[in-house]
Amino acid sequence: MKVLFIISSSDTAFWLSEVTHPYWHLTERGVEIDFASPAGGKIVYDPYSDPYFEHSTEADDLVSKGFLSDKNLVARLETTLKLSDVPLDEYDAVHVAGGRGATFDLYPNADVARVLEHFWAKEKVVGAICHGAIALGNIPERVRGRRTTGYTLEGDQELQRMFGSTFLIPNFPQTVLEEVGSVYSRVAPNDPYVIRDGKLVTGQNQQSASEYALVLLHAMTGQSPVSIG
Repeated sequence: MKVLFIISSSDTAFWLSEVTHPYWHLTERGVEIDFASPAGGKIVYDPYSDPYFEHSTEADDLVSKGFLSDKNLVARLETTLKLSDVPLDEYDAVHVAGGRGATFDLYPNADVARVLEHFWAKEKVVGAICHGAIALGNIPERVRGRRTTGYTLEGDQELQRMFGSTFLIPNFPQTVLEEVGSVYSRVAPNDPYVIRDGKLVTGQNQQSASEYALVLLHAMTGQSPVSIG
């Protein structure tokens, strides 16, 4: 199986664990992954998602530490595919990573709309997490009436209070998901929460990254990733 990861090209950055955790859980189960971004080439992650950054909010993220320790994996962040050039028929599912950058260049975005519409029309799995869930606003007719989650408006407003007036968020995921008519739900801003509605999988925040990845895998295979006796 093969999954396409869509990651922001914006300098405002993607969130590292929303790439590394799904990458780990899927690749260790034999899934191939390609990284794509709107502009292609180098993408940057938010320093606060870097476990080695002095002020990191993810200092204990061993998965991201492992990813960053592998030079070949880090190099893949320098050479992402250009989204408009990706041969979509090669993939079984799409995953949209979050981070503040997603609110700048993943919505509104005609290429993202085309890609998501392709996967939806082919009845393949569509997944998005945290701020990446804003990408679903590009296909309003597909998500209207469907259950979704994504980064909360409360969380975004708190970030703006913390970082001040220069911390811009041009579009809020919760607002966009509600405006297009999806049935948005949430838990506390930093609690893990994943929604699956058929072949649509959404995660609320970075704290959900591992749980989200396993639910995404389940949706792809039609089998539970774990068995409990």
